[in-house]
Amino acid sequence: MIRTFLGITLADSVRVELERQIGVLRSLVAGARWVEPSRYHLTLAFLGDVAETDLDGLIAAVGEAVRTPLPFALELKGLGAFPNPRRARVLWAGLSGAALPRLLALRDDVAAACARVGYRADEAFHPHVTLARLRPGRSVDLTVVVDKYRDWSGGAVEVGEVVVFASELKASGPVYQRLGTWRLGSESGGWFQPEEGSDRLP
Repeated sequence: MIRTFLGITLADSVRVELERQIGVLRSLVAGARWVEPSRYHLTLAFLGDVAETDLDGLIAAVGEAVRTPLPFALELKGLGAFPNPRRARVLWAGLSGAALPRLLALRDDVAAACARVGYRADEAFHPHVTLARLRPGRSVDLTVVVDKYRDWSGGAVEVGEVVVFASELKASGPVYQRLGTWRLGSESGGWFQPEEGSDRLP
């Protein structure tokens, strides 16, 4: 079984801006485990364990779902927290912009495609990029931090492809492996497998 999710990666310029912002936040958020810049992504659909023998069918279904939608752009903007800022366990950066409905539609399309081959995505979808997790068993009041950076902007997020990731949980944090990438709006030849040795994100 392979722990699998579909995600959207971030441009280097956005990662740099997130690193800069986290440098500011470190002194404001105690007890946080900050996500490594190489792991920044937007989860489009988390599937959980997928049988290795089902991967080809799952990948093909995702490809069908992304042939029609064309690339679009969103803005990384504002901070938030799960389950809420007053009892925060996860700190995240949000996404906004006029094209947000297109992201929600893309999510619906790929989730429906996965369900057709037997794998249901997690039901809740709140577009975000996870920045930090608070220590297990405790929550922190981040109301002041979230309010202060409600209008912060991290730049444009180009949504032009969907990546199928394998996720391996380790004590040091998850390790993501790119299984391949589908480009949005590709009628043919849209699937790209990573080169050997270039597919693991620590």
